[in-house]
Formats: sequence, C-alpha cells, structure tokens
Amino acid sequence: MISDKEIRSDYSPIVAMRLEANGKVWGIAKLGPDHFVPMDRVEIPAGRGEIIMTVDGEERRWKVRIPNDFLPFDNDVKILHE
Repeated sequence: MISDKEIRSDYSPIVAMRLEANGKVWGIAKLGPDHFVPMDRVEIPAGRGEIIMTVDGEERRWKVRIPNDFLPFDNDVKILHE
C-alpha cells in the first residue's frame, strides 16, 4: 500500500484512454475491470477490440471482446478480457 508520505502533491499524471475496434477509435472517459464509459454518446458494435491506456507517455494495451452492441442511450460498455 502507498502511504500518504509517498504521494506527491505536485504530480498529476497525463492519462488518455481509447478503444480501437472495427477500424474505428472511441475515447474512454472511465474504465473499470469489466466495463468502460465512452467519452461521447456513440454506437459501438459487438466484437473484438483493444483498449489502450497511456499514462505519462507509457502505453498499456488489453485485448477485449464487447459481447453486446452499445447504443447511445446505454450507460456503460460491458467488456470481456481475451
């Protein structure tokens, strides 16, 4: 666990998250272990894709499957890790 003494008050990471799937890219506002919230109200078809998270220039990628179509009135996109 990180103690309060180890947390720098003068540091704020630069974080960017996106989903790449079906030849398109969608911004991610929030990411959880089994879902994410898109940046905008969009349609995302079911299928395979990759979530890319960049923190201070360091990139991490996860292959995921979206089991159901996501429609603009839905709240979050369910994901399964591959």
